[in-house]
Amino acid sequence: MRASRPKVTMADVARDAGVSVMTVSYTYSSPHRVSPRTRERVNASAQKLGYQGPNPSARSLRQGKSNSVAVVVGEGLTYAFDDPQSSRFLAGVAAVCVEFRQSLTLLPVSGDESDGDRIHQSSADAFIWWTGVSEGPLLEALIAAGKPIAIQGAQPDSLRDPEGAVAERVHVVTIDDRAAAEAIAEVTFAGAAAPAVVSFALDDDQDPVIVHGPALDDIRFPGARQRLEGFRAACERLGHAWEAVPVAVVSRNHRQDARPLIEELFERDVRPDAVVAMSDQLALSVLDVLADRGLTTPDDVSVSGWDDSAEAEQQGLTSVHQSLEEQGTRCALLALGQLSEPAEGVAVEEPWSLAVRATTRRRRA
Repeated sequence: MRASRPKVTMADVARDAGVSVMTVSYTYSSPHRVSPRTRERVNASAQKLGYQGPNPSARSLRQGKSNSVAVVVGEGLTYAFDDPQSSRFLAGVAAVCVEFRQSLTLLPVSGDESDGDRIHQSSADAFIWWTGVSEGPLLEALIAAGKPIAIQGAQPDSLRDPEGAVAERVHVVTIDDRAAAEAIAEVTFAGAAAPAVVSFALDDDQDPVIVHGPALDDIRFPGARQRLEGFRAACERLGHAWEAVPVAVVSRNHRQDARPLIEELFERDVRPDAVVAMSDQLALSVLDVLADRGLTTPDDVSVSGWDDSAEAEQQGLTSVHQSLEEQGTRCALLALGQLSEPAEGVAVEEPWSLAVRATTRRRRA
């Protein structure tokens, strides 16, 4: 018998046309969002490769009957609406759900025993985990559900073996957090005498606290751990002892909620002259505190964030740029079985770059 030809996917068309997967998706679902020239290029690649267009009967959903995708929001339901970056990510997921006629459910988790029951009782055919990714009962409940899973963020340590059974149903969409963190910290801390960090929570039920050079091996959240690893590497390269660097650990990624802790950071005997934050929302909170104290950037304090939001650009904030909308699109396509590459169980590393603006000091030649 002749071997069947591999099925042509959106990823194949995107690669041939030199565009993103999301652009190919929009060409079929929302052509008005794509320029005529780009549509022609995508259609030409599709015709050349024999791509027949999206298949609404996705491989991962053939046994399901609900035609729905659940986004698991690790920081609570209101976070999905309060945080601007959540809107970008969910927009990418929603675009795919519209295209493939899937309903979209937001599934908040609370960090207690009821989370497992909520996952078990969900009728969704696939799960997408957004924010708060960590080892523990929630990850175990998602795996036990036996349905496709797409995770946005750093890959949990327990999923690192691509040969394990878990890898058959799990996809991870991420960036190289450690490398990005080291790069942004080197820019932010250049010329600084007293660097500081504003960090996401390091554990469940995190109380706001300022610690110095925290040990990293036991941190439950892999994203926070990898970013701190990058910050630490930059500090050591620039001659700063990690043990002396204050790290303000917030309980929630929220501009107003973080403010009291950041105020405390600037009330210490040694005032920071450079602060790297794990999100734009936290960095904007730093800018709020500086403005109230009559301090300016970058002369008094160098500041950077993460995600490169619209407000970061408006405020001239240096930030790590990544496309969360693109990542939402890819998560949804993977969960629906519409992307055959990369292999299941292998993390998809999305591109990132530095958006260096007015809040950090220029390096001297």
